[in-house]
Amino acid sequence: MARLLILGAGYVGAALGAAALDEGHDPTLADNWHATERSQLDELEARGARVETADIRQGDDLDRLLAGRPARVYLLAAQASRPLAEREPDYTEQTNLVGARRVAEAVARAGGPPLVFASSLHVYGPGLEGEVDVDRPYGRQGDLSHLSKVYAELCLDMYARRHGFDLALLRLGIVYGPSPVEHERPESQTVVDKFRKLAATGAPLPLEDGGRATIGVVHVDDLARIMLTCPDRSGVSSANVAAETVTVGDVAALARGEPPTAGATWRVRSPFEYRHRLAEYLA
Repeated sequence: MARLLILGAGYVGAALGAAALDEGHDPTLADNWHATERSQLDELEARGARVETADIRQGDDLDRLLAGRPARVYLLAAQASRPLAEREPDYTEQTNLVGARRVAEAVARAGGPPLVFASSLHVYGPGLEGEVDVDRPYGRQGDLSHLSKVYAELCLDMYARRHGFDLALLRLGIVYGPSPVEHERPESQTVVDKFRKLAATGAPLPLEDGGRATIGVVHVDDLARIMLTCPDRSGVSSANVAAETVTVGDVAALARGEPPTAGATWRVRSPFEYRHRLAEYLA
């Protein structure tokens, strides 16, 4: 059994906490409850998870959590919504930039437990073609929430190399599937689950640019399982986490029970095994 510290108890963090409990680990989930209500963690707390109020922008909060000597730390806390980044740029920058640096500093002060960071495939930017592996350079960004992932990766990398702690940078595709914490706000729902719900009611599925945009996708259960194995090597490592690469139009077609067009312009290279397929989820 390992003691795990999960910073960010939202959609992915709660799923990771549940998977950790299933495997007999001892997770602590911490959040500032800006986007998630603490009561949404009641079920996990009843199962044995510790639930703490903390803010990654506050060094004292982080030192208190790290005093418990976790075997691994997961940095999932972030303001990840593009629309919210437009409305709340200061909060987005403070959480995603200052918060990432302060987590790195706190991990270094605590003696360097391994750190796992939830980044994004968006770091590669738009207009991708061919196979996308982790050696692809950073690309142009269109919003503060995704731009901050580039800074956070580089900042965490710098601190990990300087202080000698292990760091796994996981570049996530669009995450879908049920979690103990789900948000009903439109800006907090990803296209897969949004289209699944709309199709179930017979509502039209909105397609920007004809649905031609290509995305990587991963089921939240696969993501949680993968995270529990990371870091799987010493030093600083990067990996893409996406089971499939599809167009937004393909997601809509599958949600409507139609065959996809297979028009993806790029494909993601990922080293992990995946057990969930998009077509099965949307069927």
